[in-house]
Amino acid sequence: MVPNEERLSTKFRAQLEAVTAKRARIVIDHILEHGYITTQELKNKYGYNHPPRAARDVREQGIPLETFKVVGSDGRRIGAYRFLTSTVSGQKF
Repeated sequence: MVPNEERLSTKFRAQLEAVTAKRARIVIDHILEHGYITTQELKNKYGYNHPPRAARDVREQGIPLETFKVVGSDGRRIGAYRFLTSTVSGQKF
């Protein structure tokens, strides 16, 4: 479920583009491209040993994230992050 460009409000898009911190930027760009990012991707693809910290960096920039569970490649349930649905649809921004 990749968010459509038209579903992102102008204000929310501007807030996303204003983020320059490397770790937060990686999370934001990945979510924009794929719809969400998992803790497994943060660890294996981007090399972050503490993936929840990367999500926290995004939240500290004022970007609301929703945490949910998905099944990882090894069959275990892992955490994943996406933009808060009501924010993407423009209800909060």
